[in-house]
Amino acid sequence: MDIKIEAADREDFLQMIELADLTMPDRMNLHELKKYFELFPDLIFKATHRNRLVGFSCAGIDMHQTTGWLLFSNVIEEYRGRGIGKMLIQARLQVLQQFQTLEQVLVTVNATNTASISALRSAGFEMNRTEPDYYGPGKHRNIMRLTVASSSSPKKTEPPVDITR
Repeated sequence: MDIKIEAADREDFLQMIELADLTMPDRMNLHELKKYFELFPDLIFKATHRNRLVGFSCAGIDMHQTTGWLLFSNVIEEYRGRGIGKMLIQARLQVLQQFQTLEQVLVTVNATNTASISALRSAGFEMNRTEPDYYGPGKHRNIMRLTVASSSSPKKTEPPVDITR
């Protein structure tokens, strides 16, 4: 399958929101997505197949540039199970690792989302902690963590993802 991973831009807004409505109803709106573009313009990626948007994702970095975050990722249902999520993980990790002071990458994951957990584990993430009641009573937050090796020790590497900019 010819999936293309590339940097997203503002012209992708409406398609991204339409896709979010299908994959994450009531979780993202145009205003929120615009904030991500303002905060992390070089950390938002899209996946396309034959010029059709089939997924998108975003990473973030803290103000000290020591902790990166995989903020969200989604792929339309008919394209799931084809490795696109893994490609979006690798694209974000690749760009985050350009920050010289990066020590770790964190991601929030739903305990029932076994596909995401599996993809994250294959990228080297491990379950780190659960924050009870983070989203309200009985709604916990699970965080997975990838430790980034210092520049003096070898990093676990996957084949680079071809990211068109």
